[in-house]
Amino acid sequence: MINDRNGRRDFLRHLAVLAASGGAAALVPQLRMIGSALAQTPSASSGYKALVCVYLSGGNDAWNMLVPSDARYPTYAASRSGVYNTTSNPGGLALDKTQLLSLTGATGSGSSNYGMHPSMPELRTLYNAQKLAFVANIGTLVKPITKTDYATTANRPPQLFSHSDQENLWHVGTAQDNTSGWGGSSASILKSTFPNANTTLSPCISISGSNKFEVGPGTIPYQMSSGGLSNLSGVCNPSGCSGSSGQRDVALNMMLADTYQSTLAGGYAQVMQRGRDLFAFLNGGLAGPDGTLTTTFPTGNSLADQLKMVARMIKLSRAQNYATRQIFYVRFGGFDLHAGLMSAGNSNHAALLGKVSQALNAFWNALGDIGAQSEVTAFTMSEFARTLSSNGSGSDHGWGSLQMVMGGAVQGGKLYADGGNPAVTGFPDQTINLVNGNNTNPVAFARGQFIPGIGVEQYAATLANWMGVTDTSAQNAIFPNLVNFNPAFRKLGFLG
Repeated sequence: MINDRNGRRDFLRHLAVLAASGGAAALVPQLRMIGSALAQTPSASSGYKALVCVYLSGGNDAWNMLVPSDARYPTYAASRSGVYNTTSNPGGLALDKTQLLSLTGATGSGSSNYGMHPSMPELRTLYNAQKLAFVANIGTLVKPITKTDYATTANRPPQLFSHSDQENLWHVGTAQDNTSGWGGSSASILKSTFPNANTTLSPCISISGSNKFEVGPGTIPYQMSSGGLSNLSGVCNPSGCSGSSGQRDVALNMMLADTYQSTLAGGYAQVMQRGRDLFAFLNGGLAGPDGTLTTTFPTGNSLADQLKMVARMIKLSRAQNYATRQIFYVRFGGFDLHAGLMSAGNSNHAALLGKVSQALNAFWNALGDIGAQSEVTAFTMSEFARTLSSNGSGSDHGWGSLQMVMGGAVQGGKLYADGGNPAVTGFPDQTINLVNGNNTNPVAFARGQFIPGIGVEQYAATLANWMGVTDTSAQNAIFPNLVNFNPAFRKLGFLG
């Protein structure tokens, strides 16, 4: 054992390196939650709700997820450079109309005028069962604008068509940078209105590493992997084992209990202790009946693996009364398809959408098995859609996109495409008619990049409102550009 203070600090520093390869995901996110009691006596909780953000990284080519199958189909096909054919038209990005999955959806919704991508039969079933909705032509906006307004830089979001910048704006929920994400900010507000019985476990939980979306004032996401919690190597998990691991464990506990002159060192020790305590607190529950599922999830599908862990945490949180409000984050990449978008293989767009459909369907079934379908809303985000026109074998960065919302509370089987801007409303006209290099289409640029008709603020505020952030001033604080939109469309209709 190491008895001198410097030696103990060196050991702690080396252990931190070790933890980074295994347990850091459970340690570092708790830095700003030091001082809370680990386990409190749960109070009676009612009205559990959870949001699950499914981030499709890379810019999903969403205009092939939902395709007009009526008289507009020829315009779609022409603008997508024709129907893809491996020999006669390898540069085409349009789907064959006969392969589209027909939709029924809600009565009077016009669903029969559209077809879904053939790789998404599971989500087609959920749409027709009115548990899934589409939100069309949504993107980052400072305010509703027309094509003429776009010429003024102040009227449009910064760094359009940049992956990192647009992802950041989707995460913060506004067309300007912010230190907090809209999920984390919502969680911070909800803490006072809907306090969680366990204040040590963050209301924001990420299954896909650090993210800005879940960071808010006094809120940092707790990070897990799709496989669950990670052990610290070479010590007890939890304390109390024997042998050399037990000796190291005793030494570690002595150092964690030490008094440090350095605020950083002392804070780090507290963070590590918090991580160990949370591991001991959650690990047993996840391994028990309250943390296991009977639903079968698809294998070889990283999104399904992440959503399975979310479902386990939801089941555990509800059974043990850990939380009243929770926000989860998962991430699925590969959508930056500048090439090979339509070609065969496991990484083309069809394969990616197939995995999304299967993963969300398994998650929906798991929620049904644990009785939580009406309490959980899952939604997609992605930087932007992509150009309608082909670049040869793929598509490039666009703007307005299409997102999906799934849940028992969702008013599904419908397409929501009205953000209150009369100049840009409805499912967008997909015409590309170039005159001197400019598209005459008033809502699209030269290659079919759409001006959004719905702002991220409206989409996110609708989700936050469902969670309980209903106060107008609170919404304006999280979404400062929301005041620029039609007041009648502060909340969209997909969550009733």
